[in-house]
Amino acid sequence: MRGLFGFSIIEFVRKRKRAQWISLGLRSKQIQLNNGTSLHCWVLQKNEPDSLENPRPSLLLVHGFGADGLTGWDTQICALGKHFDLLIPDLIFFGDSTTTSSERTEIFQAECLKSMLDTLGVESVIVVGHSYGGFVAFWMAHKYPNVVRRLVIVSSGICMTPSTNDPLLEEFGSSDIEDLLLPKNVGDFKRVANFSFYKMPWLPSFIYKDLLQAVERNREQKAELLHATVIGSKNSQALPSVNQDVLIVWGEKDRIFRLEEAYVLQKHIGEKGKLVVIKDCGHVLPVEKPTKLNQTILKFLQLDN
Repeated sequence: MRGLFGFSIIEFVRKRKRAQWISLGLRSKQIQLNNGTSLHCWVLQKNEPDSLENPRPSLLLVHGFGADGLTGWDTQICALGKHFDLLIPDLIFFGDSTTTSSERTEIFQAECLKSMLDTLGVESVIVVGHSYGGFVAFWMAHKYPNVVRRLVIVSSGICMTPSTNDPLLEEFGSSDIEDLLLPKNVGDFKRVANFSFYKMPWLPSFIYKDLLQAVERNREQKAELLHATVIGSKNSQALPSVNQDVLIVWGEKDRIFRLEEAYVLQKHIGEKGKLVVIKDCGHVLPVEKPTKLNQTILKFLQLDN
């Protein structure tokens, strides 16, 4: 259902954003993999043939569950694009990515991103993952240590257990994480937004109706992704570690993955894990505190903003 006279302000903004990204040099690519997966990816590549002796490093940005590449990382493009070639995919069943495979785990998502890199001829990357995208990024770092040079985890409960979400679900009044991450009506969407942001700005109801349309797309498959997640599942084996240097960035007021999860993850990673806590911020760091997040990432990578 769209707004007045069928006009969707969200779709209008998305079209403006697409035009802006293209003007900045990003290109939209649809990449066909051998496993029946079609991945959409925004690509910014400024390496010139005569500068291969000192190429710009590649940065892979992996969005969270409530977004796609375009909406998840819009506020990072200008700052990070000054220093890196950028790869900003839509995860499977988000944006314009899909698959005919029956696989639904975040490990499968990681494998598909690796195949995407192979297709694009990208040999090594620094990976940044937010929330569910952090799960995908973590498995990439574990499975492909020769490809993933460094890792940035943003508000992602990598070390969660089957009971980690219990307080969140109790507060939300539900027994299933699907109700929280795939709201079915405007009222629930508003509640989810208030859980995700430390200070959620007021938005009119017709904006929420537009946003709800994005949730409805591939709803059944997204629910399957949630219930197939390996991290935090009852039958999951011991969580492996990673060998890369890891930056962990967390919102102090995160109610989706509470701050204690950040310290558990830092302990799990060990001496190679560095934790930065951003004050007065909830779960959606890339949107709520974009400048601080960009500065933190660039400092970790020893670059100036």
